[in-house]
Amino acid sequence: MRNPQPSDSELAAIYTEQYFLVPGAEADRLKRGTAAGYLDEIEARLGMHSEADAPRRRLLEVGSGLGNLLLEARDRGYDVTGVEYSASSVRAANERLGAECVLQGTIDTVPLPDGSFDIAVLADVIEHTRDPLSDLRQVWRFLRPGGALFIALPSLDSWSARLMRERWMEFKLEHLFYFDSSTIQTALLKSGFEEVEVSTGWKTLSPEYIIQHFQRFPVPVLTRAAQVTGALLPGPLRRRHVRVVASGINVLARRSTEPPLSDRPHRLSVIMPVFNERSSFPIVMTGLLDKSIPNVDIDVVVVESNSTDGTREEVRKFDGHPRVKVEYQESPRGKGHAVRAGLAHATGDYILIQDADLEYDLNDYEPLLQPLMTGASAFVLGSRHDSDGRSWKIRHFTDQVGVSQIMNLGHVFFTVLFNIVYGTRLRDPFTMFKVFRRDCLYGLSFESNRFDFDWELVGKLVRAGYRPLEIPVNYRSRSFAEGKKVSFFRDPLTWIRACFKYRFVRLGKKSR
Repeated sequence: MRNPQPSDSELAAIYTEQYFLVPGAEADRLKRGTAAGYLDEIEARLGMHSEADAPRRRLLEVGSGLGNLLLEARDRGYDVTGVEYSASSVRAANERLGAECVLQGTIDTVPLPDGSFDIAVLADVIEHTRDPLSDLRQVWRFLRPGGALFIALPSLDSWSARLMRERWMEFKLEHLFYFDSSTIQTALLKSGFEEVEVSTGWKTLSPEYIIQHFQRFPVPVLTRAAQVTGALLPGPLRRRHVRVVASGINVLARRSTEPPLSDRPHRLSVIMPVFNERSSFPIVMTGLLDKSIPNVDIDVVVVESNSTDGTREEVRKFDGHPRVKVEYQESPRGKGHAVRAGLAHATGDYILIQDADLEYDLNDYEPLLQPLMTGASAFVLGSRHDSDGRSWKIRHFTDQVGVSQIMNLGHVFFTVLFNIVYGTRLRDPFTMFKVFRRDCLYGLSFESNRFDFDWELVGKLVRAGYRPLEIPVNYRSRSFAEGKKVSFFRDPLTWIRACFKYRFVRLGKKSR
């Protein structure tokens, strides 16, 4: 979402004006407290427990203002450098730091050496810039490979944005762009960052600051509630510092060792679980290796689960191909277990799950990948029927008509159940064609072994903030007589269990 851009003179006035709603010294203490919270979060996530972990770390802050974060970082043993647009703020910050640590200008004009910083911080800055992607790429240049980027910014999916809507206090002239959890991750991926983590944005404020904020930016009910609270609170409590969830999010990412996506071909990793697919596997595999998508390099991860029909011998014929990685399992433990094993070997920018049967069409890869490549979506589902419901492609078993009708009714029931529990409006959350950016999996762990993995994967990605885009695909169902492996009685029970379990279980940060 984008605002009309103010002129350079308006920007200068905005950046030099001080929006202190409480006395200057108190505002300074509040900002210093927020800065300390940012550094605590960075150090905790990076595992920095003492200065000995990485002595004299070099930190760059873009939009350093009066230098509150730089002062806090220097006290913790960092070598600090700041970049600030306002000349008066630069002078004030350098006076406080006692050295020429802050450079006047913008990230694309200051003379900084490439690959020279361990950490970069952009706190309440990226929403002000005229070209966020360009600025992020500049920061990428200045960070060393593996260096950390921390961003604090207002978010359209914060509680205050959802509650206040058009009266949200962050709708200001100086904010040129607006982000939510998903779009900032897309911007970082395009700019060459990985391992993105998004968390709730905390700030150090005081009741007095909050009360005066709502007086300056009136909001029905809340402004009146703030006035009443202010009248009831004694002075010491009004000035007490508290950590509150404000209107933003905090984002931590790593600088990738590879160039940004826009400077290189995109890479797709196809995960293919295989068990007893001797007749169809060679056809699917040959078609996949023959497939060509402009500006996309395709590799395939095959997980063979010790088939009993000769499929393993067919898989061996493709082992050794430069674009194929094969993992041989000692025993079949379910499709979910095989997919999880394949994810451990996936190195592409995007991941697509492909069954070894012939139910889905390889020609659908292009429309499924397009939203990911353009940044329109991070997670895509290939729906087996279209949005108007006229094209129903789920199951038509010519040799088991009654069974197919029962399964289609079950599909409707489980889709409604998933949508109610997870607050979505999906048409086909259980499709095989699940396509997503690999970075979506960062910080998530999975445990399901059978077809309940579909519930776990989609449910956890939705809870992590990724709302899937559904695109209709071609589908030709096969019956149980033709080799379908879903257990008619056993699997539905695991689906119900998975539906509720993964809605409420902690997402966690375990490795996959």
